[in-house]
Amino acid sequence: MVKGSDNGVQEVLRLRDELLSLAAQISAKYSQKFSEKSVINLLMEYACEGYIIEKLRLGARDEDDVDRAWRSLHSYAVALLLERLKNRLTESGFHVGMAIEAESPTGFYDIMLRANGTGIEILNGDKSICLEAKTGFSISLSQLEKYLWNDATIILVRFATSDVITFRPSEWAALLKAVLIDRIEKARRIVAGKAILVQSVSCKQCPLESCRFYMGSQREDRLVKNNNSIIEAFECFRRNAAAAIEAAANAVLKELNMAAAQMRRAEDQVLPPSLQP
Repeated sequence: MVKGSDNGVQEVLRLRDELLSLAAQISAKYSQKFSEKSVINLLMEYACEGYIIEKLRLGARDEDDVDRAWRSLHSYAVALLLERLKNRLTESGFHVGMAIEAESPTGFYDIMLRANGTGIEILNGDKSICLEAKTGFSISLSQLEKYLWNDATIILVRFATSDVITFRPSEWAALLKAVLIDRIEKARRIVAGKAILVQSVSCKQCPLESCRFYMGSQREDRLVKNNNSIIEAFECFRRNAAAAIEAAANAVLKELNMAAAQMRRAEDQVLPPSLQP
């Protein structure tokens, strides 16, 4: 288990590891085609536990329904953000390692910053700041939750609105613990084969004919092409991208400076008075 900080983060890490272990058991029992991360996504996306089991047994994965125009816009936004960060951090005297699409136990961050030298020792080892770029108008709170499980500070950058929001694990630890406990109980039921059935819109695609909520398997076209939506996104990006990038760089520098200040205070507490500045 990765070592975490205080304020409940250690318990969140422990619960995350327990959920990942259960996800591995679910995959081994029902379908080895699904990774732990894929099982976690199913647990978080669908309320009906019977539907999750059927998707695992059939090896059915949701089709990629993202328009390539959105992917291109997102990649462009991440590239611009990375270039600004490199310049701002260098100008401020920081030396950091960066990774694009950096992998974590529960997913991929758009940009991850890791310490790689002097000046920000507080961020060495397992500590990280991760930026998540959003070029559309929706935000996946489930995705943010998974990222926060890993004791990483998340900076959400919304290019459509120029909003930049910082999520610190210690501030969300109480909620994360409660949510993880519920997700663990759900996973335990699925491992034990005691799934709770829930009637929902997923019933339209569920192949389990023996279920009392069965509505007949109906394939839906999940890809919705909305030209007005992508045009609006490009227009919002044109208006707000520069401000979003600058705000994101400022947010990163704020977190780095806060971390450095905490490190200095911690060092002062362990130094004898004669050696303190």
